[in-house]
Amino acid sequence: MDGPTVETRPAPVHPYPSARSAYYTMFVLGVVVMFTILDRQVLALMIEPIKADYHISDTQAALLLGAAFSLTYAIAGLPLARIADVSNRRNLIALCIAFWSTATMACGIAQNYTHLFIARLGIGIGEAGYAPATWSMVTDSFPREKVAFATGTIAIGGHMGNGLALILGGSALALVAAFPMMELPFIGQLRPWQWAFIIVGLPGLLWALVVMTLKEPMRRGLVVGIKQKSIPAIEVARWLAADWRTYFAIIGGMCVKTLMSMGTSQWMPSLFRREFDWSLTHIGLAQGSVVLAVGPLGLILGGKLSEYLHRRGMIDADMKIVFYALMASIGLSATFPLVGNPYLMLALYGCNIFVASLGIGPGTAAFQVITPNRMRAQVSAIYMFAMNVVGFALGPLVVALFTDFLFNDPKDLKYSLSLCAVLLGPLALLVIAQGMKAYKRSYARAIAEFG
Repeated sequence: MDGPTVETRPAPVHPYPSARSAYYTMFVLGVVVMFTILDRQVLALMIEPIKADYHISDTQAALLLGAAFSLTYAIAGLPLARIADVSNRRNLIALCIAFWSTATMACGIAQNYTHLFIARLGIGIGEAGYAPATWSMVTDSFPREKVAFATGTIAIGGHMGNGLALILGGSALALVAAFPMMELPFIGQLRPWQWAFIIVGLPGLLWALVVMTLKEPMRRGLVVGIKQKSIPAIEVARWLAADWRTYFAIIGGMCVKTLMSMGTSQWMPSLFRREFDWSLTHIGLAQGSVVLAVGPLGLILGGKLSEYLHRRGMIDADMKIVFYALMASIGLSATFPLVGNPYLMLALYGCNIFVASLGIGPGTAAFQVITPNRMRAQVSAIYMFAMNVVGFALGPLVVALFTDFLFNDPKDLKYSLSLCAVLLGPLALLVIAQGMKAYKRSYARAIAEFG
């Protein structure tokens, strides 16, 4: 298959960064990912007291959980990615983390639903720029066969952020609940859940300074001696269209997968609250501990499995790992919400996180390694645009719509979660399967054209 010609001859005179530099970059960016998920996910634990204080429905809550964040993330993603393709990626990441951390703290001073919605829009703008720049830096820091391991390891930060959002959010609620509510000038009264946003948002401002200690890696696969400029969007579109089966399998399949998984993760605290009447502190500690215990293990093993299979000549290893991990996850996702014992539910939820995590690193690496350098951040932004519009925005909303309008009872949240897995999981498998052969051709072409 022939696609549009992109000037991407490799520059062999530029070695990869030293192992120390590459792994330091991986560590710092992993913590950045942790803060993105920490600031984004803490809302899931707070949604029940927010519903009570602002008198909102599950559907309105779902708009806060998904659409408010995803709307601006999707709009800002491509312009920021074009900047990442031609400018200093480290500086862009530092600026983005400072912006979204400030917006998270702004959630803590919101006095009504509208204020909170606007603050969530700000988080989306800040987080839109980090992912394309991060994955682009990582791909230029590690050899091709190690990219899945690196991206998977960085994604551990996501599980850490998810777990810490639950644990620290619950602990912050318990801590501030012991003190009387404060009245601040020009702001008014701050409730316990508002202080939780302020507490989790502050450390990100400090980590932005640590990001500035990174060294920008040399961009790889570029023509030597030519000043680089961003590839026009129309050229990116032509590249994707020429290889549409491959990119549809990766982006489309991961979107539907995320649609299923985000509905689950965002509503899990509410499920435990409604089914077992656990306190938010108890929920945060239990669910957060499970995420921290098994999520990183799945990510590391998924990356190592990809590296092992690539060394044995399986060039479509990343896609196969994503496919089979998703297959295992569907049954668990459909089953655990229906279990009547909270500890058995947590155990099955942990198994689901583990198998789903196996495919995260390979899924991200799959399109990075077949995409030319100077359009890599833009393709990453398209990937994140689709993930946010379909997965992050619609995932919580679909569950809420099932609960509000199909089952008509908040206590039936468990059936909504199970139904989403049954309907969406097989669809994701079909989307991925149709592009498996095309991906092998795309990978072989990538090796031939830009090393």
